[in-house]
Amino acid sequence: MRLVFGATVILLAILAATSSAQPASSTSAPVAAAASAPTTAPVPAPATSPAPPPGPAPASAPATAAATASSPVPPALPASIPATASAPTPPTAAAPAPSTAPASPGRLALRQGEVVVFLGDELTETPDPRRANRPNFPQLVETFLTVRYPELHRSAQSDGPRPIRYISVGWTGDTAARALWRLERDVLSHKPTVVVVCLGMNDAGYLGFVPGRLEATRRDLTKIVRSCQEAGARVWLMSPPCVEEERGTRTRVLRDGQRAVADLEVIRYNETLAKYAAAMREIAVANPPAGFADWFSESSAARQRGRTYPGEDWLTTDGRTPTFHGTILGAATLLRAWGAEPIQAIIDLDWTEGTARIKGQAGQTSTTLAQITDDERRILAVNDLPLPWPLPGDSGAGLQSRWKVAELCQITLRVSDPPEMGITLVHETDDHGASVQCPITTAELRTGFNLAASDALRSFKGTRDLYNLVATKNRTRDTIWRRLELSAPQEPELTDGHRQLIEAWKAYVAGYERIIYRYPKTFSARFVLTETAESEHLPTSQPTRPPRAMPPSHNPIPATLPAVVNP
Repeated sequence: MRLVFGATVILLAILAATSSAQPASSTSAPVAAAASAPTTAPVPAPATSPAPPPGPAPASAPATAAATASSPVPPALPASIPATASAPTPPTAAAPAPSTAPASPGRLALRQGEVVVFLGDELTETPDPRRANRPNFPQLVETFLTVRYPELHRSAQSDGPRPIRYISVGWTGDTAARALWRLERDVLSHKPTVVVVCLGMNDAGYLGFVPGRLEATRRDLTKIVRSCQEAGARVWLMSPPCVEEERGTRTRVLRDGQRAVADLEVIRYNETLAKYAAAMREIAVANPPAGFADWFSESSAARQRGRTYPGEDWLTTDGRTPTFHGTILGAATLLRAWGAEPIQAIIDLDWTEGTARIKGQAGQTSTTLAQITDDERRILAVNDLPLPWPLPGDSGAGLQSRWKVAELCQITLRVSDPPEMGITLVHETDDHGASVQCPITTAELRTGFNLAASDALRSFKGTRDLYNLVATKNRTRDTIWRRLELSAPQEPELTDGHRQLIEAWKAYVAGYERIIYRYPKTFSARFVLTETAESEHLPTSQPTRPPRAMPPSHNPIPATLPAVVNP
């Protein structure tokens, strides 16, 4: 692995030297590899942003999802794209929230050999790892499916189907009009079999509801759906999430390609987004077999739950930009719409006898015996557990038990006859990582404790490494597209070298894909379980000064809340 990343550094230096002599984009140099980029000829680019398709300038230049103030002001909406701006009308009542249309239960809506392209705005754009360790929802969808359905991601054979490939072509500030305008270049050139379209956040212009803007968006989205279907792709429309109006009193936005500041509460933007979500559902119904994933309704429900149970945290950083909780909720919404089954395993332990029965996610069962030591510890060795959902860093908070997303990743420990005071669990690893003690109460052991949500597993090195491989692949593919394919050199002497450089980077991306395909999707664990003993020493005096008041936590859900697991 060190050799692979060493080679990455060398190629990064080559790309940096090349890009310094060419127009620079607003994205960073590659840090990771991705699915292969389009094979169309590169298009010349202006000095401040990657080139648009031939024709007038695009509605917005690329920028990172989190920052608009530091990037150049994008050019205005081109005249060839239907104008939708008009005076805002007073907000009206919210439209009924549409429901997500899932695939058939137990049947994933994807097959081996699929090419899945994600088209959208900053919610879809590949994140810049230098700014934040926060993924986009396509990346989380990919890491989940890679672990849950390894048979669909096997290394390609010369005489067999290819593994699933994932390509994200999100662009900050995008609208349906601009996405339609670049559809052929950025989407259809990949010959996709599945296209996920997540637009609408910027289409309303961060104004009060304007009927003309919605109708223009409806027309453009319908054209996108039909064009993709005519090209042989199945289409899933995905609504944008709700905003948190109480947080968005001064939110930086891109309005028709221009920087602006919006007060989401004053314009009652959720009422507007509800109408856009309803329109997307109607388009999907009118253009079968298009599907629909309702991120708006799921985030609205989570927002309401957060008001009564503060542990569900904020879903946005500024009222609009999703936090990790908001992003993983979007990924889970699409996965459920696709009929994805959860990553699941159940360990039933008889504490007295030390017998453990393990049920895997494929339904297979096995029995093992825990070693009972002289000091009454139980040492339980378990093989072939599914990897937890690969997430960035310590972002396993998204899998905490009361958070609905945790239903998609359940590695559950149950003890029918637990010790009266509960137990302390330690996951011993072969990589000599720090052992984390995880206390589990008697009630949690009886109902089922989700190890995937605990410190014992959510920082497991195997899941972190797999996530980083996927992130690296995707970032490199995105950089090939933005830095090289959209920025062809003006000098003819550089054309052949530029083409060869693109092909070399594509080969490097393919290498990362093969590493991901063969990466283990299961792991073996050695759990040491110790009965919690009642403290023998109690304090005999009051503290000399009062304890320091701690600020309220933005992530107060403990990982030790009971997991909801069906036997």
